[in-house]
Amino acid sequence: MMTFDDFDAWGDAVSGASLRLACDGVEHRTWTLGIVDLGTVVVQVASEGGGNICYGANTHSGPTLFVPLTRASEHVANGERLDEASLFAIPSGADFRIHVRRRAHAWCSIALPSDVAAPETSTKVTRGTESVSRLRHLAREAVATLADQPAGTPAHRAAAEELLAAAAACLPGQVEHRSSLGRPRLDRDDIFRRSMAAIEDTTIVPSAADLARGIGVNGRTLLRTFQEAFGISPKQYLLLRELHAVRRSLCAPTARGETVADILTRHGIWEFGRFAARYRRHFDELPSETLRRTRA
Repeated sequence: MMTFDDFDAWGDAVSGASLRLACDGVEHRTWTLGIVDLGTVVVQVASEGGGNICYGANTHSGPTLFVPLTRASEHVANGERLDEASLFAIPSGADFRIHVRRRAHAWCSIALPSDVAAPETSTKVTRGTESVSRLRHLAREAVATLADQPAGTPAHRAAAEELLAAAAACLPGQVEHRSSLGRPRLDRDDIFRRSMAAIEDTTIVPSAADLARGIGVNGRTLLRTFQEAFGISPKQYLLLRELHAVRRSLCAPTARGETVADILTRHGIWEFGRFAARYRRHFDELPSETLRRTRA
């Protein structure tokens, strides 16, 4: 099991998805990650020291099942609140949005072979508590027992077979479709994807107003889209993304020859004192302290 004291370093180690992550509140500064490749199945078990707002896409060749290990009802996936009797199924190549607001939590993911049938889009799937509990238990045990063992042993193959059987007991299940008010949900999904693409396409995190104008929607539509996706406003999300973008720049090897002011101005930030206070509230240290550690 790998242990991290930095959220971004932990996020870089997560496997099987292209991810845009933002830490949302910290209860303790420890993140862990265990990964085991069983041959036909890849299992990840993770714990996070705070909340997380995540947008990503499944890069495995088959579907991935996401299952909360703790605080199941705090996990919201594509606008649906999960619980002890449900999991989140993500087809190969499909995008997804998962958030847990301001709470330490743990989860597992099980990447399955491409011939396993799954819903066509990322969706919550509800089965009995016993079925999901067994899948959760097997994922934990596989990582705890086999993560440090040489790959390809009979134990790996046996664990993969058990996990595949447990996954089959959970899929297919009752697929819950959330009804939406106002514009159709698919429209808001498209707006969200275009919003994220616009954010990724610029080196400076835009304002919410600029983002709305850039993708051709009004502020109210953008607000509803982000509240449905992450439970926060676009302004709050963009502020989180800005904090993490600056932190990555402060931690980069190239930062050793720069000042904090150099880095902040490159990110379009000119109110240094206000930003430093916000950075300290979020990461429990000043930007200058992060940069000093990079130079050490």
